[in-house]
Order: sequence, then C-alpha cells, then structure tokens
Amino acid sequence: MKKVIINNTVLELYDGIEELPIVNFQKFNKYMLIDSGIGSDFEDVNNHISTLARLVKSSDKAKALQELQNMRQNMFMIISNISPKHMAFAAFIHSVNGQKVTDLSDENLKRILDSLRTVKRSKIIDLLTELKKKVQTELVLYFPAEFNSAKNKEAYDQIKRRTLLVLEGITTGKNMAEEIEKIDATLFAGYKPKSFAGADSAEIEHDKGFETSCLLISQELHIDAKTLTTLAFYSALETIKKQIEAKNKSISKMRKN
Repeated sequence: MKKVIINNTVLELYDGIEELPIVNFQKFNKYMLIDSGIGSDFEDVNNHISTLARLVKSSDKAKALQELQNMRQNMFMIISNISPKHMAFAAFIHSVNGQKVTDLSDENLKRILDSLRTVKRSKIIDLLTELKKKVQTELVLYFPAEFNSAKNKEAYDQIKRRTLLVLEGITTGKNMAEEIEKIDATLFAGYKPKSFAGADSAEIEHDKGFETSCLLISQELHIDAKTLTTLAFYSALETIKKQIEAKNKSISKMRKN
C-alpha cells in the first residue's frame, strides 16, 4: 500500500496488481474510458473543438455529431463538478483514516472526493498518473499478450516519431510541419469518437465485458471472480484460455486420427 496524507486525511492507496481488487480496477478503467472519450476539464473542451474542426473539414458528419455530443457531456460534467479523472483516482483508495472503503458506488466515491476538495487538482492527477503507470507496467510485464497489443505499439511509435520531429524543428530551426501533418493525418484517420449514451454506449459495453469475464471464471474455475485481485483475475483468464487451447488441440488431434 502507498500511504499519503492530504489535509490531515490519511489515505492508503492500492499500489500494484497483487493487492488491487479487480472490482476497483474495473471502476478505474471505466472512469478512464469516460475521461478518454468525454473528458474532465476545460482543456478537454478545447480538444473537442479542435477535433470537431478537423472532422468538419473532412466532411465526416457522423463523427462530428458524436464529437459534439461528447463535448456537450464534457461541459455538463464540468458544470456538475464531476471529474472522471478524479473518480478514477478514488477507485485506488483502500482506506480513509484507517477505515476501509467497501462502497464503490459513484455516490460514495464522490463523497470521498468532496472531503478532499481543497486539494490541488495537480496533486490528485500526479498521484493518479503514478499509480496508473505502475499498474499498467505490471500488467504488460505479467500479461504481455493481453496488454501489449501491436495496434497500441504502432500508435505509440507514431506519437514518438511526431515528438522527435517537433524537437528536431525546435533545435535545428527546420520546418517539419509537412512531416508532422502526415503523422497527424495517419493518427486521425483511425479516430472514431465513442458513444457514451444509450444502450450501445462504450460505458455499458465495458460493464458487460467485465460481467462476461466474471461469469466465465465462475463457470470454469468455480470461484467468485469479483473477490479476486487484478493479478489473480487475469491469471484466471489466462489459465482458462490455455485450457481451451489444449482442449481444442486434443479435439483436433482426435479428428485427424
């Protein structure tokens, strides 16, 4: 556990996948999904406006309308003082002043955040970034096939190349705008704003995916998946996958014989 003291409030934070309950990780992922698509602050509103301008220029009406809807939800959350990023941080809290957090409802996590409302936003974001990085690093280390996809690596490589071009332009004075624009166009071509409203919203699909995984673990291993840590949860899924692969190989071998 990681212990921090904020405004005389002692917080114990889950500090890795061996101790982080899967239900907390599910909540964290859900809030980060909302933040990635809708946003948490006015900086995200500016990003929506920039994206809208590009979508309008490309005459992609459907994507532009979805981006506009997401920006509307972004502004509503700001007015309502709701920050998905802060909610994601709250999902990492194990205890407050020694009292364990067992209620992970949105309402209770908001109450915890309200008690910390005088804390600088940057402090919470810094803690969230640190915890997120540690958990993601561990997940890639333990389960590379699940969390280190080729698609993500390709996007990362493009972003890295773009950053290097920007730095080269600054240090040498060369005009790198054309090359940077090509990378931006490549990255933007694959952009599709997610819907966060209705029965097919990304949020609901995320919840359904988690429930399906829990049901699979329960059926195959006869354990309550929601009581597992994040490490144990993905280890269980990996075990089931190996069992299914072995079973399919056995069936295939029998058919050949």
